[in-house]
Amino acid sequence: MGQTGSRVVGKLANSFSFNGTSETNGLDGTTLSIPKFRGGTPLVYTRRGSMYFDEDGDLAHEFYEEIPSRRGIPARMRKITKKHLRPQGEVKYSNPRLHVDFPIILYQG
Repeated sequence: MGQTGSRVVGKLANSFSFNGTSETNGLDGTTLSIPKFRGGTPLVYTRRGSMYFDEDGDLAHEFYEEIPSRRGIPARMRKITKKHLRPQGEVKYSNPRLHVDFPIILYQG
């Protein structure tokens, strides 16, 4: 378990001094591969919305309709699923966020 932790710490420490080639660990001479970010930019400006618009233009996570009562049975509420509902689409963040796969550890001391 100690070796795996040492390798991870070594990779992270060397990632801050990365010069574009593989780094060599000074202790045992092994070559470490540094994780690279595959996205275009590390910042994310939008996300996919989780809410829906109904036919009236109301925005909510879920919609219900009332089923009328009959012969002494109280009225019930039934969840509407995919009946005239449109997804919200892309929502802009007020402040850009870091991408989830961005390989850096942020530390506040």
